[in-house]
Amino acid sequence: MAAHRARTGRIDYLAYAAGSGESDFWGFEEWRMTEHADGSRIMRAYCELNDEPPLIRDVVHSVDAAFHPIDTYVRLTKANRINGVGWFRFSDTDAVMDGRDESGADVHDRTEISRAMRGFGSHNLTSDAWLAARYDFTQGPGVQRFLGNLMTSIDHRGATGPAFARTNSSLAYGGIETVAVPAGTFACHRFAISGTSHDHPPYDFWVTTDGDYLYVKGVVAEPYRWLFELTSLTGGAD
Repeated sequence: MAAHRARTGRIDYLAYAAGSGESDFWGFEEWRMTEHADGSRIMRAYCELNDEPPLIRDVVHSVDAAFHPIDTYVRLTKANRINGVGWFRFSDTDAVMDGRDESGADVHDRTEISRAMRGFGSHNLTSDAWLAARYDFTQGPGVQRFLGNLMTSIDHRGATGPAFARTNSSLAYGGIETVAVPAGTFACHRFAISGTSHDHPPYDFWVTTDGDYLYVKGVVAEPYRWLFELTSLTGGAD
């Protein structure tokens, strides 16, 4: 009998034409999440972006029971060539990265953090959803400002680095909504990211209310007009 609980899924990346109701497929993310006896979770995500230049992102991202990051591995393949790799580790006081940049040179970095940090953005959508787990739900719907967020890249596709990048942003919580996507109909927390220090367009997304904070749907505004939808899901929340 397995000593862990597993869920798997796929998210399709679509680009929609304003006012037409039509969309074009441009990528996908396939993922597997495991939860272990101590409440920690590991998300393994394969992300394939087929716009130019084509990008493959492999991510293994682990968090503790409170969704604080433990460690993360990110590997980028851009235009069919390795474009960087990074291994990130987090303690109560600092974050450390060892990796190799697109030229093949070894890189190392360290930055101070607070254990109350919001999370770590590795650009897979499942990581975006886990950032939402750090919202203080005791405050109810509203807007919370997060300063000094750590990400692997401030490129909107996450196509640079991986390295430590700091950003500021606001996370707005709109309450619980019912959302229908190809994978089914889900009760979701609705969030929006705005006011970013790296000029990301407004970004609305919905995550499950079952405690796993799984990504169900997302919409990124102009100029991208991106639509993300969960298209398959296996495994239960319990």
